[in-house]
Amino acid sequence: MKVNVNGVGLSLRVDSDISDIIIPLPSSSNDVGLTPESISNGQPITIKYKYSDYYGVIPTVAVTIPGTRITDTSLPILAVKKLSADSVGIGGTLKQGIFGFGYTSLSNHHSKTTAMDILYNNDVIPNNEVSLQLCPYDMTSESFINIGNTDVAAKCGTNGKSIAWVESPSDDRHTVNIKSVLINDKQVDLPEEFQKRMENGRILYSTVETCFLYMSFPETIVKALVDAIADSDAITVKYNVYRIDFLNRQDFNDIFWRHHLMPEAIMFIKWNKLPTLTITMFAETPVTDENRDSIVTIKLGPRDYIQKVDFKNLVFAVKADSNDHAVLGASFMSRLGLTFDRQNARIGFGPGCGCEVLTDGYPIISDHYRVLWSPSQLPEQPSGSGSSGTFIRRRKPTTTTDQVVVPENTHHTVKSHTTTHDKLD
Repeated sequence: MKVNVNGVGLSLRVDSDISDIIIPLPSSSNDVGLTPESISNGQPITIKYKYSDYYGVIPTVAVTIPGTRITDTSLPILAVKKLSADSVGIGGTLKQGIFGFGYTSLSNHHSKTTAMDILYNNDVIPNNEVSLQLCPYDMTSESFINIGNTDVAAKCGTNGKSIAWVESPSDDRHTVNIKSVLINDKQVDLPEEFQKRMENGRILYSTVETCFLYMSFPETIVKALVDAIADSDAITVKYNVYRIDFLNRQDFNDIFWRHHLMPEAIMFIKWNKLPTLTITMFAETPVTDENRDSIVTIKLGPRDYIQKVDFKNLVFAVKADSNDHAVLGASFMSRLGLTFDRQNARIGFGPGCGCEVLTDGYPIISDHYRVLWSPSQLPEQPSGSGSSGTFIRRRKPTTTTDQVVVPENTHHTVKSHTTTHDKLD
């Protein structure tokens, strides 16, 4: 996200798991950032972000996000640099900071007043919401963040707003209460400790995180998915000019357990034979006998959990991790539109990137009673076939007000763009 802070232009990575705007200070290895003279009124701080320690100050500065109504707005930030002399930037990247829209309780501020709070309380944005569309690699130019969720346009048979909502069971992070996970419509047993461990006096529910590429689940879930992929016989590889065969055991383990990249040029994938991955969430928490059937279900296809990461490679975007909870990262939301409602502690789901042209039938959004949205519900539109047979690219202009576009090199760094965009690449 291109942001101007006290006259300095920076790129900010959008992070749902923190609450603050974090800006780099100049250091011996990074001369990009705010000058100490411009933030002399700041309060000293030390913070930890992504396992690295930073120190700096908390000033109030003038922030402008080009293309939005956020212009020369006085906002608190964290201006920091790493304690380690050989580390540069935020997240190891020069010229990069963080735009956090997590809940206030996550704030590193002593005052617990975040930039999002000030934008909403001072009527700079009408809603204490952030809507987000993160796209697959070959469509990243269509990604955006909408701060305040304003001027939403109709999209894929909807009015552009979220069509299904789940309450976040805790207001410390953007969380969901997962009821079940299914592989090919067959429920997989969750570990007994799943979403039951207490942390800082709260139950550790599953989280939705924009700065995490993968979906992570307990190992039993990932094993069931990987076994279903193996049983599908959907993937063959060109080992040499004379031999095309199924993946051998070593290659299979490297790809699906160690997350080695899959060179697309030598991989032959029958996408329609691969299994589906379905995540069902309780819409209300606490769960009672009266609301137990109030659920939201997201059914994902193989294009969601096997994703392109650059111009020539795919990756299996599901990881085995803690038995305590799941993490739904960028791969989960790459074809969904999400709304993070900070005011009412809930997350909304709707059609997302490329929904106008999807032909694989996923993702599918349902409640307990019916399908709320599916690509198969949309009328067919005449268009040329894309190279993958799944995405058909066509020109479609969209117009927004506080919408900022994600560049093509990353899902997690967002840049400003004019309010009307019309891109194919």
